[in-house]
Amino acid sequence: MTARRPAGGAATLLTRWLRRRRPGSAEARSLAQTGSVRRILALKPHDQLGDLLLITPALRALRERYPEARLALVTREFLAPLARRVPLVDEVWVLPAMHGGRGLGAWLETIGAVAGFRPDLAWVMNSVSRSKTADALAALSRARVVIGRSRVGAGPLPPDAPEDPFERASGEAPDPIYDLDLPVARRSSHQVDRLLDLVRWATGEPSSTRLALEPRANERHEAAQALASALAAATPIGAAPRASAGLPPIVGLHPGAANPLKCWPLESFVELGVGLLASQDEQPPALVVFDSPRERGRAAAVCAGLEARGVRAAFLPARGSEGFAALCSRLSLLVCNDSGVAHIASALGVPSVSFHSLGDPREWAPRGQRAVALSAPAEIGAIPVSAALEAAKALLKGPPPEDV
Repeated sequence: MTARRPAGGAATLLTRWLRRRRPGSAEARSLAQTGSVRRILALKPHDQLGDLLLITPALRALRERYPEARLALVTREFLAPLARRVPLVDEVWVLPAMHGGRGLGAWLETIGAVAGFRPDLAWVMNSVSRSKTADALAALSRARVVIGRSRVGAGPLPPDAPEDPFERASGEAPDPIYDLDLPVARRSSHQVDRLLDLVRWATGEPSSTRLALEPRANERHEAAQALASALAAATPIGAAPRASAGLPPIVGLHPGAANPLKCWPLESFVELGVGLLASQDEQPPALVVFDSPRERGRAAAVCAGLEARGVRAAFLPARGSEGFAALCSRLSLLVCNDSGVAHIASALGVPSVSFHSLGDPREWAPRGQRAVALSAPAEIGAIPVSAALEAAKALLKGPPPEDV
């Protein structure tokens, strides 16, 4: 009988990794000492904008704890432009969309880069679902310690959530992939805190839990020009000049969301825009309405509804996430549904009013005094325009947005 040769390539690496000696919790903590860590791998291959940005406080904690280490992030092609504008990472590796044979070469290139990186520590940053792709890449990386969470999901915390996830991980049977399988801490209601639970045992608390995103200088300059041009085109010919000098505050309306059940009614957006422009303030805001690649048509409907009420708003066509981020950085306020754009505004320090129904705002909404989350769990249309108008006016009277 001829002996069968062992599988080569990725299969061999995976088999060897699964058979390796697994570090215990005490050894893992020792391996996470600052002087021992030169390379860190973070894996977040989900397609949601918000999910990517919610890991950035955890990335900040890693960067602050290991300032000399090289920090690489693996994500999907759709998120790559945004990931490359997170200033906390040194390198972004992309898993492209597969269309027949297209993208296979890029996939193999990324797999090779991950396998050759040999990180000291690898974090699989699951939130509501476990990624088999991330698990496979973590194994192929042959990291000395792989950290993740097998018990994932949104919603209320389980009744047995521990005070200290690290102490709970040390007493459980090892996961096939994760050397440290860390549950959510009892105090961690928000998804940002649940993701921070994965790194706190090694890093402690970060200096800030604000999301991180930084459009490039040329992008912000181009965004300012695009906004000025769009607003000029939306101003009726012969309109009277504004009462006070200087640029007006700019309010962005983003009426889209991937799930229709998460969309505040279009007529409510129209009513809100009319209410803002009817303000008796010396300088009422200018309105811009954002179209989005996945929900085309809603922005045009809002613009048409506003014009029917005698209000002109600038229409901004759909563009990539990095283009939207640059435009958003120039806003005084963003009004939007529960979607990734709310987290883009939060990461940029731009005030926001967001509408929620399916997700609990205490778990998903942007946090801070400059972010107002309005919720109606049964029906998003039940959120009154009056509440949104009151919140928007209060935020516009606050301090100006931070310039990122």
